[in-house]
Amino acid sequence: MDATTARHAGLRGGARTATPGYEAGAALVPARLEIGDRLARGTVAGIAAGLVFLVANMLWATKSDLPAVAPLVDISTIFNFDDVAHPTTENMFIGLVTHLTLSAGFGVAFGLLVPLLRNLRLLTAGGVAFGVALYLVNFQILGRTAFPWFQEGPDQLFELVAHAGFGLLLVPFFLGRRFTATGGPPST
Repeated sequence: MDATTARHAGLRGGARTATPGYEAGAALVPARLEIGDRLARGTVAGIAAGLVFLVANMLWATKSDLPAVAPLVDISTIFNFDDVAHPTTENMFIGLVTHLTLSAGFGVAFGLLVPLLRNLRLLTAGGVAFGVALYLVNFQILGRTAFPWFQEGPDQLFELVAHAGFGLLLVPFFLGRRFTATGGPPST
């Protein structure tokens, strides 16, 4: 490894140095992020929040005497444009892929809005509002026009709370410092 590569990797004499970019205890404020950082954090945040959201929906389904895979089958109707959910193995897989893809996309959309949310209070409120907006668009607008199953199937109050929770779960991914390979401050 040449000197330039070692400097960019944060190495001196073959060992990682204590770099400010990797310090623990980053401040609980929205990180100043470039677009690529927001897209990456949004993708990861969306998938992580989407998995928690999915587990919550699966638990709610079992509490409602439905199989745990019912949310996946319901979500498959988005991809298949079906009026009724058909519980097949294929539809469970289609539901999972569709759900994770949409979750990643929603996370990216939130990441693009983060610069408008300048402090922790606004970021938190923005996350919850984003989740509620997803519910309104997905269930109350699209559910009434393109996906009628979403008005009959899932419990609407639970879905409202779960979507607000999804938005709230996105927030931690946009807190703190921007981490760079060199550990230095982000370039301006």
